[in-house]
Formats: sequence, C-alpha cells, structure tokens
Amino acid sequence: MTDDSRNDGSTRRRVIAGLGAVGATGVLAGCTSGGGGGQNGGSDGSGDGNGGGESTTEGTPTPVSAELTLSGWAANNEESALLDELVTDFNDEHDGIDVEYNAIQSKYKQKLRTQLGAGNAPDVFYVDSGYFSSFADADVLLPLDDLAAADSFDTDDFFQPLLDAFRYDGSLYGIPKDFSTLGLFHNTAMFEEADVGVPETWSELSDALSALDDNVSDENFKAPMIEYANGRAWWAFLYQNGGQVLSDDGSEAVFASDSGVEALEFLVGLKEDGLLAVPSDLGSGWHGAALASGEVATAVLGPWGLPFLEGYENNPDINENVDVAHLPTPSDGERATIAYTVSYSASANTSSAAGSKELIRSLTSDEGMAQWARKGLALSARKSHSELEYYDDHPRRRTLLEAGEWSRPFSFGPNSEAIANRIRPQLEAAMLGEKSPSDALSTAQGKINSEVL
Repeated sequence: MTDDSRNDGSTRRRVIAGLGAVGATGVLAGCTSGGGGGQNGGSDGSGDGNGGGESTTEGTPTPVSAELTLSGWAANNEESALLDELVTDFNDEHDGIDVEYNAIQSKYKQKLRTQLGAGNAPDVFYVDSGYFSSFADADVLLPLDDLAAADSFDTDDFFQPLLDAFRYDGSLYGIPKDFSTLGLFHNTAMFEEADVGVPETWSELSDALSALDDNVSDENFKAPMIEYANGRAWWAFLYQNGGQVLSDDGSEAVFASDSGVEALEFLVGLKEDGLLAVPSDLGSGWHGAALASGEVATAVLGPWGLPFLEGYENNPDINENVDVAHLPTPSDGERATIAYTVSYSASANTSSAAGSKELIRSLTSDEGMAQWARKGLALSARKSHSELEYYDDHPRRRTLLEAGEWSRPFSFGPNSEAIANRIRPQLEAAMLGEKSPSDALSTAQGKINSEVL
C-alpha cells in the first residue's frame, strides 16, 4: 500500500485538488462534463452516470455498443496474462462491447489520479481501499448500486466487510476484485520440537513464543517471532481488543484508547522480553525470508508470503513445515484481522456506464472470480469460493480466505493515507523503545485530530 501524505485536508475541495496535476478545475470539469458521479450518476438505475450512455432496467441491460479501456497495475506477468484472457473471453461474449486492457506499469495511483483529474481516465480500473474514499469523495467514480441490486448479481456472496469498504455516503462505488488478510504463519516442526500447540489467545501466543525460545535447536534460529518495526499487527490487535481507529462518525481519531494502548503494549512487551524481533535485528529484509531461512518460527503475513515459501530453494523442506492459522485474540476479545482489498470501479466520466457495469459484473461474477482463485494470485472475495476444489489442495489459502468474514479493511475515510502516515512512525517509536505505547499513540492521535480531521 502506497503512502501519500498530501491528502491531509478533510474537505472535498482539498481532496479534489490533490487528484491530478491539472488541479481542481480539471477534476471538476472531468466530473461534470459527463454526469456527476455520486451526485448525478444514476445510482437509482434511472440513468447511467455519464449523461448520454445507455439506460439500464432492473437487472436487464439494453444492448450496448461501446469501446472501453480496463486498467490496473501489473503485479506480475501471470496476472496480466489472466486479465488478457478474461478480456478476450468478455469481448467474444459481448458483440457490441470491445474492451482493451492496458496495465499501468509504475506509479499507478499517481497516474490514475492525474487521468481522473484530466477527464481521460480508463473506463474501469483498480482502486485500492486505502485511497478509495478520497476518489469517491471527489465524485470521480460511477455509482454501482443498480448493478449490486440486480437479480443476476448476488452481493450476499461477497464478504460483507470487503463490499462495505467500497461504499461511500450510502452508495456503492466498487466491487471487490480480491483481497488479502493477515494470518499467523508458523513453523510446525519448531512448534513440535517446543511441544506447543497453535496459540488462539494473546496469552497462549506469549507462552508459545517463550517455549520456542527455550527449546528450538535449529542453528539458524534467532527469534521466536518477527514483526515489522512499524507494528503492522497492531492494527488487527486494536480491533480485536475492542478499539477502533476513528469514532463512529469519522470526525476524530480515538485509537489512543485503553484498547489501543493495551494492544501496542502487548506487542512491545514481546519485543522487550526477547520473544519478537524486527527485521533490522536479524539483518533480514522481510518476514518471508526470515521464516523461510529458519531464523524465526512465527510471522504475521498474508497470502503473498506463500509463493515465496513454495519457491524457496535454499531450504526445500520449509514449505511443508509452515502452516497458517488465524491470528490469536485477547481472551475476552473478538476475532479480527486486517484486509487489504482492491475494487473494480468505473470512472464517472466513462464513455458507457452500462458497458462498464457489464464488464465489472463479468469480472466479479462467480466464474470470473473463480478463475482468479484457481491461479492462486489472490483470495476470492466470494464466500462460496471457500468450497472450491482449489482450496482443498491449498488449505493455507483457505484459512486466509475464511478470515474475510471478520476482516477490517485498511481504510479510514478520505484521509486514510494521511492517517496511516501519522500512526506508523509513532508505532515504530514504541516498538524501538523510543516512546511508551501510551505516549506514541497519544502523539499520533493528536496530530491526526489537529492536522487531518
């Protein structure tokens, strides 16, 4: 997820000004010349949101003739190849619609913002939940409520937290493309040697790490657990402990509560007790490498760690020895993990709203998402896909997918990036012993409430 501290203001004018190099005038022109996005954009099904395209009826689009562009970032060659295949199939099945897929190779968010500001964005594109709200707030996205309400589109099959991540002011502006969650990756051979089970609570995690520290004999072993210095697991632990980042109305930061401080104290305590290391302690670049080399027994990771383990040649047995469990929770807390999710969204200025909605419907359909799942590129956002045969053969991915039910998307309104950018340095200060957890969170909360919200 890309950080961007420029979106510090809470007003729509300031968000719009940051969207493109052309400034606010260009963005407003891009929105109003083709319909008003959230204001005039046909979310009730009576219009198509672009002031001259095709109308839709309840779940039955009229014949469409359109030339559309689909864009996203090029995560890898396999993803690009699959999108090319899906687009080819879509074009073959839709005589009147021709879609061209163009990947943005670098600086995706910045380039998309500029295109939206200039009014020449792709028709359909990826939007990360971390900056989704700033786009929706600027009225540059097409409402998709009529698509979601159509009888042919089963929104109940989507994990609700993921679908809600792309709602803004009561309207839906994106359909989840896929997602990742965080789980507890653990070396089962080391756990067996230490004679400990998979921890389900924070106290069990602490006890398990102590046992690992005392009993693991692997010469490469350096620490029971690894965590990033900026405390990525804290976000999940905050929610598990009953806390939240913002107040219910989003008007103020509230994470420096007892719940937030206790969650950070737990992480910091593990480090102070020598049970948790940060990458710099080990000379390791990231969690996956430390886990694969046997330097640690546990790590909080997402599905992106699995291909690395599956292809790690320096320790061929490691892939079979690493399993994934749900994150442990406080004994009196609730299940929660962080979800990183991406939508297919459409430009409010699309050349054909009906065509764009049909493309999104196809890409996020049962079969469209199943093709993603079978490639193992990301987790399907559809609950029913946990029963796919693919996940029978890949149970670790199924575990991460199931957590979508209680996941909390990494998104905090139009100022998500500015909020995260003020919290992370303070988490790091606490993890490195430079500040107490209470002081660190109070500092971050004060900065957000005075500078951002």
